[in-house]
Amino acid sequence: MSVREMERLRLRPGVGLRLEDPFGGPLGEGLQASIVLADSGLPPVSLLPTPSGYWTAQGLPGLRAWEAGEGDDPALLARLFEVAVNDPRGRVLPSRFRVRLPQNRLAHLACPGVAPGDPPIEHFPIPLFAAPARSVPAGWACVRASVRELPLADPDKAPPAAWALVDVFQGATRLATGLADARGEALLAFPYPEPPDAGAGTRSAFDVTWPLTLSLRYRRQSAASIPLLCDLLAQPAKPVARSAAGEPPVVVMGADLSVSLRYGQPLAVATPGARALFVQP
Repeated sequence: MSVREMERLRLRPGVGLRLEDPFGGPLGEGLQASIVLADSGLPPVSLLPTPSGYWTAQGLPGLRAWEAGEGDDPALLARLFEVAVNDPRGRVLPSRFRVRLPQNRLAHLACPGVAPGDPPIEHFPIPLFAAPARSVPAGWACVRASVRELPLADPDKAPPAAWALVDVFQGATRLATGLADARGEALLAFPYPEPPDAGAGTRSAFDVTWPLTLSLRYRRQSAASIPLLCDLLAQPAKPVARSAAGEPPVVVMGADLSVSLRYGQPLAVATPGARALFVQP
């Protein structure tokens, strides 16, 4: 029996994107994400997770013709949309970012003014950051920081460096990037690096240490609202404050901060002689 094709429909999602869990893999269950035409005042549309770990939505303003399969040049329909991400389970910090739609591929985060490669201009998948109270996976290193602003007139009253980015390096390799929350609290977690003298002896794993460096990127921003992700990634590098000898300690500015990570022990980084990590706003 012959079959005659009467009609062919081509349907496309208005948006497809992938959100990156800092602990690896996609975050789906329990995460909330929505998208809205930027600065339009329209109600947001919920993004729905797919079984393969992507997020998608249809029925977006101005994109119905594209979703119906009409046209092949997304530039002719380009509009700016804003995505908001929230995690009621407290695994990742809330985030918001803008993407230009439609795209013929998964939506990328393009950040004008961010230097290529550090971080990349295009982010795929789109990064999320661990909340400071999140439990760290077994076998992963844990670095915590409470980031505060200088000057150090009264360390206990120093304002939080809300939304500061904290990077941890082993040599030239970035192991992890963490984002401070509105209170200046940051968590970084990553698989332990290869032991520096792997195979050289039979000592216990708990005796292994790694020399690391920590750096900060910061620009003062309101703690009352969540900045756009591109604005966070564009924060300038700032020297980490360190302590010189004195009673009480005198805080001086340096470059990156050298720290030592020991296997199996969480690392709390701070300006020596203080209870927080201080940065110049």
